[in-house]
Amino acid sequence: MSLRKLSLTNFKRFRKLEIDLRDLTVLTGINGGGKTSILHSLILARQASAGAPPPDFVQLNGPQGLQLGESQDVLHRDAEPAEGIALTLEDNQNSTTTWHFGIEDERNLNLRVKERPTSPPSALANEARQFAYLGAERLGPRDVLGASSIAHRDLHVGHQGEFSAQVLSILERENVSAKRIHPVTESEGGATTLRKQTEFWLSSIVRPIELDAEWVPGSGVTLIRFREPGEPVDRIRPTNMGFGVSYALPIVTAALLAPPGSLLLVENPEAHLHPSGQSNMGSFLARIAADGVQTIIETHSDHLLNGIRRGIGVEKVLSSDNAIVHFFDSEDSGAARTTTIDLSPRGDLSTWPQGFFDQMDLDLADLARSRRHGPG
Repeated sequence: MSLRKLSLTNFKRFRKLEIDLRDLTVLTGINGGGKTSILHSLILARQASAGAPPPDFVQLNGPQGLQLGESQDVLHRDAEPAEGIALTLEDNQNSTTTWHFGIEDERNLNLRVKERPTSPPSALANEARQFAYLGAERLGPRDVLGASSIAHRDLHVGHQGEFSAQVLSILERENVSAKRIHPVTESEGGATTLRKQTEFWLSSIVRPIELDAEWVPGSGVTLIRFREPGEPVDRIRPTNMGFGVSYALPIVTAALLAPPGSLLLVENPEAHLHPSGQSNMGSFLARIAADGVQTIIETHSDHLLNGIRRGIGVEKVLSSDNAIVHFFDSEDSGAARTTTIDLSPRGDLSTWPQGFFDQMDLDLADLARSRRHGPG
């Protein structure tokens, strides 16, 4: 069962919003256009639904790295506090679930859960690995990382990738789903374990690399060290590998670990990657979405989008019917505006609104005009 429609009322920029969701949903557009608000609303719904019993209030700051401020900061400017905030989700069985959040005081750092579904989508209520969120502000290269105290069966990489080393050290021998196996696997020895598949995908997205993950005995310290392929001794500290590896590693690990039926939210998966790596990350995430992990991406990268298009039109790992793009910008009045873009089986886009990844064309046109007019 997967989510097929999301509706928001009075949340941040959106007085009223309704968008379709697919197995792979891409959110893009102007800064401050409301893309991240979609992810935040799902995090709040997860907060309101998880636990036994689930909480009466959701925190606006802290969980999953949220820093939303006071309740007045998340209420639409034209809404009255008495109206509250609502989120409704519809799944592919036409079943709808609604969360209604009340505002008891505009200065509160939380929202009261006034209504929640008795049977929420499993990805928003069940075990920890059913829901994974990786924020834009992931941890860069770190000599050491920490360790989580949650049960191993619920262990995940964390919203900043802060538990990536622990996940890889404890779960390194877990086998990855057959549809997520890297194409080079057979020629590289056939290993389908989490660690080896993380290496294979990381190598194709960032650069050829092998890794070791270690949880230091008797401590809460974990380590990741890298090696050049074929070099079993010399280990490279993350601080000498650059940001691209550290930012991509938790995305790859979380995606390979996510069970079918789970929900994966990723902000800016392209961060610190070379354009070819951004494209390869896009096709990788298309493959993950095709294997039953509903994936919602926020991105500013045309390279990542083109990688997704390649995954649909060339590699054929994801059906075009199972992907959708939403472009967020503003009306002249400043009100939020959303344009929906569908994809064809060849990876073509149904429309290309103004401001949608057209900056290169605009810049090249300016340069061409400059050459025609000559110096000065």
